[in-house]
Amino acid sequence: MFPFLYDNSYITVKLSKGTIVFQEGDMCEHVAFIVSGVIRVAKIGENGKEVNLYRVCRGESCVLTISSVLSHSPFPATAIVEEDAEVLIVPKDTFAKMMTTNVELQTFVYDMVMNRFMAMMQMIEHIVFEKMDKRMIEFLLTRCDNSKANTIEMTHEHIAVELGTAREVVSRILKQFEREGYIQLARGKIKIVDKKGLCDKFATM
Repeated sequence: MFPFLYDNSYITVKLSKGTIVFQEGDMCEHVAFIVSGVIRVAKIGENGKEVNLYRVCRGESCVLTISSVLSHSPFPATAIVEEDAEVLIVPKDTFAKMMTTNVELQTFVYDMVMNRFMAMMQMIEHIVFEKMDKRMIEFLLTRCDNSKANTIEMTHEHIAVELGTAREVVSRILKQFEREGYIQLARGKIKIVDKKGLCDKFATM
């Protein structure tokens, strides 16, 4: 999976869901490459509100961890295991040395940084330039495609974290969609009852 890691001495570690890998301000002593599972990277404010920055999935590594290791600076966010994960651990000194000579690793890191940067730019554009109700419809339709029986099991708070907004805003928009007949709300669940209507509404925004 990671052909640029030639040394078989690197250890593999299993991390359970909910494990905090790094907290903001931690110094990173290693770089992890994801063999399986998902790690979520988020920014958490002093008031406890969260904004998801990105997720690190199979075949990837965390660009903020790499940046922290190479710049000898604290980790600027919080990394949490979202799905049970298996990771390949490379000590920071070893990784820094590899970055000076391993062209394949350099290419992997540069490509990953560019992809993260473009994704972050897109997220900023969505937050700044798109109306929240349009972003909500896009979110619901995407999650609906990956769910069973058109039901999304997520709290309003969780959706707010995903969209980078306040829970109150999410609740207001979802209740409006329910009044318009597009969805049905239950505790921790959202059922799409008029997917075509939501698609048509999205197209006209």
